Order: sequence, then C-alpha cells, then structure tokens
Amino acid sequence: MGAWPMSEMRLNTPLKSLLLLVLALSICLGLLGLRYLFHRHADQSFLAWNLFLGLIPLLVSFVALLIERQNWKLFRKTTLVFFSVLWLVFFPNSSYIFTDFIHLIRQGLNSDNPNARGWANMLVWFDVIMRSLFAFVGHFMGLASLYVMHHLWKKEGSRRMAWILVGFSCWAAAYGVFMGRFLRWSSWHLFTHPQAALTDIVVNLAAPDALAFSFIFGTFLAVSYFFVYVFKKHLFIAKEPS
Repeated sequence: MGAWPMSEMRLNTPLKSLLLLVLALSICLGLLGLRYLFHRHADQSFLAWNLFLGLIPLLVSFVALLIERQNWKLFRKTTLVFFSVLWLVFFPNSSYIFTDFIHLIRQGLNSDNPNARGWANMLVWFDVIMRSLFAFVGHFMGLASLYVMHHLWKKEGSRRMAWILVGFSCWAAAYGVFMGRFLRWSSWHLFTHPQAALTDIVVNLAAPDALAFSFIFGTFLAVSYFFVYVFKKHLFIAKEPS
C-alpha cells in the first residue's frame, strides 16, 4: 500500500476517532472516580488537570490542519508558524504525567516485600496502573499531535526541515517537562508571567541536570514518535475494495 500523498492527508473517520478519544478519556476519569470511592480522598485529582493539558496540543494541531485544508495561501505559512509556536508551548504537557510517578516512588509499598499482598498494597498497584493509563493516553495524544504537525511542516517546507523540527520539538518538550517538574513552571505561565518564566528558561538551559534530563526524556519522546511514524506509514493494512 502506498502512503497517502502529502496533499491528500485527511482526518479519516473523524467521528470514530473522536469517540475513541472520548472513550479513553472517560475510562481515565472513571478510574479516578473509582479510586475516590475506594480511598475517599481526592489527592489524585491533579491527574485530570494534567490530562486536560495534554489534550491541548492535539486540539491545536487539528485546528492548524483544518485551517491548512482551507487553502488560505496568503496566510498559510504565517498561520503555520503561529500554530507551531502555540503547539510547542503546550506539547510538553502531553507527556508530563510520566513524571507524576515520582509521587508513587516516594510513597512506596507498605512492606519491604515487593510481592506483598493486602488491600493497602493493592491500592498502590491500582495507582501505578491508573497513572500508566493516564500517561499513555496523554503521551499518545502528544505523539498524534506531533504527527499532524510533522505533516504540515513537510508540506509547507521540506522533509529534512520537518525532521529537524521534530527533533527540536522532542528536545524542547523534554526541557519543558524539566521546567514543569523541577522549577514548577507551566505552559500558562508563559502568558501570565512571561518575563520570569522566560528568564528561568534561558538561565537553566546549560544546567547539567537540565541537560541530562532533557537528553534522556527527549530520547524517549523521539523513539516513541519514530515507532508511531513507522507504524502509521508502513504497517497499516489497506482496506480491500468491496
């Protein structure tokens, strides 16, 4: 099966895709609600907010794709630059939930035996699995948004430049996650406290811990996207004509 020409990329079965996305988000929130019924404490509610933030880059990329499909040639490149910057600001949020595992690492099990049973330890395992689902859904939404932006960059520029932007986006997102986890800046702060946020971004660029974290997390994002890209481009089976 040949790949779709770049000019013919389209949102296949958008209603089904939307329903699957809503289903995934609903299951995540359902597990969060179930945990509240078990534990009677809303200490994990921040996961819902982080998942919402992870949805934003996907929405931004889809809006950019819809505008591009209108063939507004006079504003296309300018619009793409605007949406690329806006998308990149929120892109780190899609994979940020992976860093929320640090809370579970600090909490640990209620026993020195990693295979211990009991209700208290089952709650820890419930949290591990629930956060894994939150992280997977958020991460996948981010990779899907990167795939859309990659398509737009290739169409409006060149393949080489598009891949350079993909690599830069993975590193920038990793650095954004570092800023969020360790310096407690969020994407919103670039709009509400731009001077302080940008100052911290510049000051910490060459910090050894920032470089180390950005390298390993950026590698994780790049490898994840590579598998999504290859799978989408080469491993989908064509639907036989009826």
